[in-house]
Amino acid sequence: MVKSLDYVKEMRSKVMYEVAKLAWNENLETEIEKLPEKIRAGMKISVEQIPLIEQEINLAMGLSADEKQQSRWTEKLEKAYAEQGQKQPIISHIPGLCQNCSDEGQGACATACHANAIEKGLDGRVKIDEKKCDSCGLCITTCPSSALADKVQFLPLIKLLQSKKQPVYAEVAPAIAGQFGKEIKIGQLRSALKAIGFIDMVEVALFADILSIKEAYEFDHFVKKEKDFMLTSCCCPVWINMIEKKFPELMNRISPSVSPMIAGGRVIKVLHPEAKVVFIGPCIAKKNEAIHPELEGAVDFVLTFKELDTIFAAVGLELKKMPDDFDHQSSWGGRAYGRTGGVSASISLILETIAPQRSIKVNSKRVDGAKECQEILKKATKGEIDVNFIEGMGCKGGCIGGPGRLVDDLFEATDRINEYAYEAKMKIPLNNPEVYGVLKNLGINHKTPKVIAVNPLAKLLTRELSQE
Repeated sequence: MVKSLDYVKEMRSKVMYEVAKLAWNENLETEIEKLPEKIRAGMKISVEQIPLIEQEINLAMGLSADEKQQSRWTEKLEKAYAEQGQKQPIISHIPGLCQNCSDEGQGACATACHANAIEKGLDGRVKIDEKKCDSCGLCITTCPSSALADKVQFLPLIKLLQSKKQPVYAEVAPAIAGQFGKEIKIGQLRSALKAIGFIDMVEVALFADILSIKEAYEFDHFVKKEKDFMLTSCCCPVWINMIEKKFPELMNRISPSVSPMIAGGRVIKVLHPEAKVVFIGPCIAKKNEAIHPELEGAVDFVLTFKELDTIFAAVGLELKKMPDDFDHQSSWGGRAYGRTGGVSASISLILETIAPQRSIKVNSKRVDGAKECQEILKKATKGEIDVNFIEGMGCKGGCIGGPGRLVDDLFEATDRINEYAYEAKMKIPLNNPEVYGVLKNLGINHKTPKVIAVNPLAKLLTRELSQE
């Protein structure tokens, strides 16, 4: 019988911790040969499980699970360290673990996949069509055997941080609030990130503020009649991929905005061309977004909260002892992006300010979960909606429900992000002085926020949407 889910999760966690610790202490090359036996002995499991441990080590190194098992570990290390950023495949299959799936041979992962990107062959192996896959991570969280895992890139990132050859900026998603403990403050996380080599921490919520302003002006421009409606693309790559691939007839309804992650990475690299940017959030799909042909180059690495937590543990950082070095960068509106309804609320607030006399107000529909997103888009294609703004989030609860989260209770996570949002010094993105500080740093000395919706800044905030 294949080992239980808890068994595999424990092994994966131990392996990731050991690999990160050895890499940080710069003795991975000399100790990696001993690691399989160390894990086996520590978990008190049979020697027959060594191949499975080796597969988990491959995953922790950022390689495929069955990466040339006959190769020497030093050869694998060379390949792992040679990685310079996100690459496909984002999701890997671990051979030998699928037999525990009881979904009549179809596979729980294939059943859960809204993109129809997964097939389970008669040989028990899972095949993922990377062209269809949007890396939402639902297959990973659904799998009863933990036979699927997302790509991690500890090794090249740790090497980059320790080399100090280039400034490395951390972009943190607003969903980070409370993820590392209710008592841990955002400023302590900033101190911790600096302690491990990041030059600074930037709130992605700042760029959510900027994009909210842009999309509010777009709404004012495009929604003129009762039957007009607009789709937002601001946050979720699962949502935008679903529209592009399954509902192309709605492409003319969607905002061409990039996500706050991409906008932040682009701005940072304009201001600091030599910099590297690392996005930190709960989302696996962001790993795929970072290498999208129209978006690549803005963000170099993507870490989930779980992966960052492993690095903190491997380094031996105690977050509660870190100083509170917080720099208020964002408004309530930008921080609220991390949970369902935040985008709609932010844009509605701005519209009330820039166009208070509008007769047609924002009448939004907020949906979360891949199934729910598909259902509302089907209705939209048939004209069966009575709203003029649709916000979709691929995960339940919004970003806080991402598979890389640390807080499993979505109600608790929502409370924590709401607390974080209400701690902001300003509520409406329009009133955030940091927004205008970004404009000034880009050489745009303009006091009218509408400048955000036009060139030259608009080029950093806009993507060319495919309509194939």
